[in-house]
Amino acid sequence: MNRNRLAIAAVLTWALSAAPLFAAKLGDPAPELKVASWAKGKPVKLSEGKGKKVYVIEFWATWCPPCRASIPHLTELQKKFNSKNVVFVGVSDELLDEVKPFVKEQGEKMDYNVAVDKDQATSRAYLGAFGVDSIPHAFIVDKKGKIVWHGHPMDKEFEPTIAKLAKK
Repeated sequence: MNRNRLAIAAVLTWALSAAPLFAAKLGDPAPELKVASWAKGKPVKLSEGKGKKVYVIEFWATWCPPCRASIPHLTELQKKFNSKNVVFVGVSDELLDEVKPFVKEQGEKMDYNVAVDKDQATSRAYLGAFGVDSIPHAFIVDKKGKIVWHGHPMDKEFEPTIAKLAKK
């Protein structure tokens, strides 16, 4: 009997301790970007744009074919919404020595801010907090600084969500 209780207690302890790992939800405040360096563009501080800007934070990698396929789409949207205070940031957890040459090679096809998150602090704060284990994956942060959408950047709801928030 004591063994059964011990086993149940162990399972409950594990289950309850794992719950906070994926505790983030839509409407939560967006974590600040804590990245090692910037491969392209100026450093972005979400707190400085609060009340004024919408942010699209997209996680990607140089080795990821779907990520590469979404790059021109993200550039197109950055150009489309730039005048409406929408800022796109690509975040890779690779080394700057890998990301920077790739970004340079892309040229104008990759025309948005690119951050290097080699310590994965930002990746954990977004992907880890939402239990996401695949890329590309984007998060949309509204002008109040809240995460209001997340998913694949080629999803049919991605652009309409940005457009709606850009109008507010």
